[in-house]
Amino acid sequence: MQAVTLRMARPQDAAAMTQLQRASWLGVYASVLGNDLLEQMSEAEHEQVWQRRLEEGARPMLVCVDEVPVGLLYWQQEGTQAWIRALYLHPAHWRQGLGQRLWHTVALQMRRAGCDAVHLWLLAGNRIGAGFYFRQGFRPTGERRTLVSLGHDCVQHRLARSL
Repeated sequence: MQAVTLRMARPQDAAAMTQLQRASWLGVYASVLGNDLLEQMSEAEHEQVWQRRLEEGARPMLVCVDEVPVGLLYWQQEGTQAWIRALYLHPAHWRQGLGQRLWHTVALQMRRAGCDAVHLWLLAGNRIGAGFYFRQGFRPTGERRTLVSLGHDCVQHRLARSL
């Protein structure tokens, strides 16, 4: 039986976080942005991003299976509002309840920190993410934005829910 644990990320988790995020990106975004989307950023550069965030004090929550990080949720607080900056689960662990477990744990952290609502930007066409977020009670706010990321125009829709 596999042991599932939740814990805060540490600097030495950057490589595992990078690998699970890249696998998730391919599973979710390849059909939206193209299979070559990860060629724009090397794995080493991607890992440096997480390493820098962790060294600067970011502490994403990880869900681990047998001590191996398979999912992460990174959020930031702005006043009484929480913003999900990254929520990724390795595709090998989708639809096993781990994402929901991770979300519920972090939602409790958000409430304890004094947040009364949580927001995020969802990439248009991300049906897997939309399904997950809608099941957790998130709803579109009507706001949208277009960013250029990894050489692609990315239309994003803002979702929110109360805590």
